[in-house]
Amino acid sequence: MHYYELYSLLKNNFPVITDQAAMAELGITIKRYAFESQKSASFLSGCEQPQCNIHGAGLDGGGAGVNNAEDIVQTDFEIQCNRSFSYYILKTTAPERSKGFILFFHGLNEKKWDKYLPWACEIAKQTQKAVVLFPIAFHMDRAPEDWGDKQQMLALARSRAEKYPENGTSSSFINAAISSRLEYFPQRLFWSGFQTYADVVQLIETINEGKVPEIEPNASVDLFGYSIGSFFASILKMANPSDYFKEARLFCFCGGMTIDRMFPVSKYIMDASAAIAMQRSYAELLSSDFATDKRLAHFQNWEEHPKEAWFKTMLRYNYFLKERESRLSGMSHQIKALVLKQDDVAPPVEALNTLKGGYRDIPIEVLIDDYQYPYSHMNPFSLVHKYKQEVDEAFSRFVGEASSFLNK
Repeated sequence: MHYYELYSLLKNNFPVITDQAAMAELGITIKRYAFESQKSASFLSGCEQPQCNIHGAGLDGGGAGVNNAEDIVQTDFEIQCNRSFSYYILKTTAPERSKGFILFFHGLNEKKWDKYLPWACEIAKQTQKAVVLFPIAFHMDRAPEDWGDKQQMLALARSRAEKYPENGTSSSFINAAISSRLEYFPQRLFWSGFQTYADVVQLIETINEGKVPEIEPNASVDLFGYSIGSFFASILKMANPSDYFKEARLFCFCGGMTIDRMFPVSKYIMDASAAIAMQRSYAELLSSDFATDKRLAHFQNWEEHPKEAWFKTMLRYNYFLKERESRLSGMSHQIKALVLKQDDVAPPVEALNTLKGGYRDIPIEVLIDDYQYPYSHMNPFSLVHKYKQEVDEAFSRFVGEASSFLNK
């Protein structure tokens, strides 16, 4: 079966309406699970009483409340679909319960799982582990339908293009919502990641309690991250909440670098003014030790939050360099990356700089591949039929590298 055929089969059978799909020809099942994010009420912008669940104290400052005209109307706390959503488990039909699972994290500004289904399917088959497709906060079906409404978002994109001429062709209805939200409140990068972080811990607790039939309690866990998913998964691995990720392996695809060494300006990801605002904001926050945002400062304090504070080490390459490289070096045998030579969003040299260190003395394996057909960061595996042979070969190499590493 060619890659494009596998893609179509999985997309057409994805359980959007039903709770489960079984594909005998592939030997896999995909099951949908409902999830309630339990801890977000205490820190999402717009909540009544922002506080720390550990220290209990109220934390004022730095939280975007009522949004301005340029932002999406609802506050983050008011977006109910972000707190009640679905995740998916893709696994082989045998065994009945997997002894290990792989947490799979997608890229920035994604609204559908379609392109990831072949990746998850083949990794599940080759590792015999369950693959958990878990959405990052405010992505996939955790994002309101309005953010994907072409007419509404075209109006917002035109407004942004007029207000910010520097956006050029990077303003689009596809990225209008995320661009507006991140420009207005760049700290959302942390708060959405923090909510996802808490959700992942909650998910693993649920699995360990035996409440997920596809996965054995206390099953081993590994991590797969693509693009911004690699950024999030790297922080999760470094933070190691509840010691859940001490033995976890992390495979980064088209990612692995600090956020300032990624270049997400694209009509598919975010526009130029949003990217500039986000980078400028975090540069200022780091330079001032988060002096202008007391809430964020609390969660980035090594003494108060030694785990969550790893977030700040992945924001800018030259900040917390010693701490980050020491941490990565200590877990180097558990991390591997595959990056693409012609990727201009996540340049390979930046993955080398972050994961192997400026002096290349961190023994993390970083593979650089170059596919023999037109590809991009957003679309590494083409669906164009005339490239089917080349795509099949590239996809086979990718899956082989990821699966062999995650299966050790």
